[in-house]
Amino acid sequence: MKASGNNKKYCEEIYRLKFTSKTRKDAYFKACTWYAKNILSNDELQDIHCEYIKDKQSPSVTICLYVVVIEDNIRVRHCQICKESHNMFFMNDKYNCDKCNLKAYQLRVDQGVSIKREHYKKLLLENGVI
Repeated sequence: MKASGNNKKYCEEIYRLKFTSKTRKDAYFKACTWYAKNILSNDELQDIHCEYIKDKQSPSVTICLYVVVIEDNIRVRHCQICKESHNMFFMNDKYNCDKCNLKAYQLRVDQGVSIKREHYKKLLLENGVI
């Protein structure tokens, strides 16, 4: 299985639920069952990502749900609005996108994500996961 795509995603937590059982494995299965029944089976819920967090002190697993937006969609819309408003207020079609602050911000985000991705990829390789 190979990961693909350059779609950067932004997310924000929307829900958190803790599952406790006799073993952490059983708590994880309860969390997965809840997720499948309540999130995956609901066609209205799109672009929801989940994270499972193990409790180190007890046999518990917390599931965190995140709503996700794809950065490309937001950036394209932002540029479109910027160009439209530039055209309305300055009455010309000469955009200077090189001076756009969005690009500098995005470069910093890209660098941060790249560093984290490479670090995690290295850890997964070292542990034989991928």
